[in-house]
Amino acid sequence: MLMRCCSIGFWSATWMFFFTACLEAPNPFVVTSPEQGQLIRDVEKFSVEIQVSDVLFDPATLEAQINGAPLTVVASGEAFTATLSPGQGLEASNGLTVSVLRRSNGLPVVRSVEFSMEPLPQEIKFSDKFVKNPPPVETADLEILHTLSRRQNALLRVTFRDGFKAPTRIPFRVDSQTVFVLSDTGLNEDQFAGDGIYTARVDFDFENYQRRKTRDLLASAFTEERSDLLEFSGRQLVGKKIPVLSAELASLTSPTTISLVPASAMPATVDPERALMVRDLSVIADPSRTFDPCDTDGDGLTGNPNGAWSFKTLMSEMANTAGTGIPLDLFVRQWLSGWAQNFDPINGGSTTGDWVVNDDIVPERQAGLLSAIVGPWPVTSLGTLDMDQAPFRLLAIVNRVDLRDAVGYGSSTSSAGELRFVFGLLEMNSCTPSRMTAIFEYTVHVNTCSEVLNYAQEWEDLDLLNPAFPASPGYLAQLQSITDPVISAGAALGEPNGSSIGQLRTSEIVMGNPWELREFTLQPMPFGTPFQNVLRMDTTKQTPDRNFTADPALQPVLENYINSNLADICNQEHVVPNTWMSMPFLAGRADFFPNTHFWAPGIAGFPSGGCTNDDIRFNLSLNTCSGCHGADAIDPGFDPPFYHVDPNSPGGSPARLSRFLTGTGSSPIPDPSPISGVGRDFADLDRRAVDLQDLLATGCLQITVASASKVSGVH
Repeated sequence: MLMRCCSIGFWSATWMFFFTACLEAPNPFVVTSPEQGQLIRDVEKFSVEIQVSDVLFDPATLEAQINGAPLTVVASGEAFTATLSPGQGLEASNGLTVSVLRRSNGLPVVRSVEFSMEPLPQEIKFSDKFVKNPPPVETADLEILHTLSRRQNALLRVTFRDGFKAPTRIPFRVDSQTVFVLSDTGLNEDQFAGDGIYTARVDFDFENYQRRKTRDLLASAFTEERSDLLEFSGRQLVGKKIPVLSAELASLTSPTTISLVPASAMPATVDPERALMVRDLSVIADPSRTFDPCDTDGDGLTGNPNGAWSFKTLMSEMANTAGTGIPLDLFVRQWLSGWAQNFDPINGGSTTGDWVVNDDIVPERQAGLLSAIVGPWPVTSLGTLDMDQAPFRLLAIVNRVDLRDAVGYGSSTSSAGELRFVFGLLEMNSCTPSRMTAIFEYTVHVNTCSEVLNYAQEWEDLDLLNPAFPASPGYLAQLQSITDPVISAGAALGEPNGSSIGQLRTSEIVMGNPWELREFTLQPMPFGTPFQNVLRMDTTKQTPDRNFTADPALQPVLENYINSNLADICNQEHVVPNTWMSMPFLAGRADFFPNTHFWAPGIAGFPSGGCTNDDIRFNLSLNTCSGCHGADAIDPGFDPPFYHVDPNSPGGSPARLSRFLTGTGSSPIPDPSPISGVGRDFADLDRRAVDLQDLLATGCLQITVASASKVSGVH
């Protein structure tokens, strides 16, 4: 069922706009593929997809022709597929005709589609490296040629940042049949060769864009919360303005050009509590899907330890005992051993019992591990950890589609971002919340841009198609239908244990000072088989070893890294490497230190890139674990220290969030560095909402012109 905006009206002397929802019955006879005006790129994968009602029509009379030659028509589920016969091909311009007889009168009904076919030249190559590190776009504009069609109806013009050596033609794959090519050859739509302006004839669903943008503007006008137009630079909120509704709506009537980069300011209308950071008790304490051994919310129910979103279930699916042979108890103990003493240098240990990760000493916390977790954890009669009493309660289910890859530039493994589950440790002796989180961060594997859009749409539908909280059975079932395919064993064939887990990160201070954040990934189990992987400590991404900012003797190394990567850091597209200047550089753990931030004296000036020295320091430091959970994003005067989702929140209410997520309001986060820079404002849930809305409004074009900040950010 398709809902469309049908009317806009006025009331009194003020602008009052409203939508009348029109319900359109499904078309009983339609050619779903190819579409009118479509450009086909691959003849071998070509097929015609047809939907026809067997109530109104006689499917036995269904016929299809290409350029007057018959196609082979076969039933395909509830639809029909027509394919080319052996030796049959497509021409540069093609006419498709599909007909079927009505049951009522025996008269034919005909559908006609005209489309073109142009195979990609063999010399045009996709670039896998652009998937994780997309071309750095400086500007991107869309010229609308036709508003009533959605195929080959717009021109995309893109410029790249100085220093990027782009090939003259860059292909981008939308789906198996649709590819457009950004070109600076001076041919076809591109005006001048070598002028740095890349042009492509593209498909753009203008009706969808107009409908969504209008809906968001109307929602912002008549909703008290989140009504401003918001502008972000990376993670920072840099601008707010009250929309002039009449002018904004008028600009959507018949635009000739749409700016994609920089994007125009827009309101955040997606409800983050329902589609981005789900933490309502009716969801995270759902008795059939979650488990809390302490009944922290006090509803008299501990839940189901085998529920879809329980700690036990997520660990079980990751261990994949049926496929790996690793018992669940051993799998969990291997993870917990990351805080135990380790005297085996071959497997990450040392003579002192501390761990060594990328040459960084990670202190053992065995005493704290035993007292805070292992000791109070109930055991079975066999002496194994009782996973039916696992001391972790679910705090939030998080949609991070904003961390998606630039799907379409290549064929390498791609993602639609991450799906996260945030758990809080429970102190089992007193059955109270404790200061530790364990965050399961899953990669959402996809193959095409269309799959990214479908995944994003599922999250928006959670918000739009369900009643208000408490969560309805439909909402819970719909959310589980999103999460199950991602977390299930075997969800990522070819990955360790067949699991789509990217990393499991912990943030804790219960096992000893200082506060630490550690990162665990699936790695070969010591003395196990080649197919057995367990959670072992890895480097904390984007975070240099703290010694490079705390030790004056090592500060020149950090200074050298910063000054060698000024442009990328300015654009928040930098990736901190494992080593720098032949020295281990990434930290084995991120920890709290006084006035937590990263900085080194001697940062070079960078006026030409639009970044001050303060901007450079801030962009580097905010993207570290220590900075994001420390002084760059959290003000201890207002926020729970170290946490964006507070595990120490009292029962009976959702976990408290930091102002980095919910909005800093009138009290920006002060600059913690000696540079004496400006305070910074954040509203990251609104940023994620705007990103989701923009993705669904502009579709694959938004992914095409995405900056690398979406793939380098980890928080």
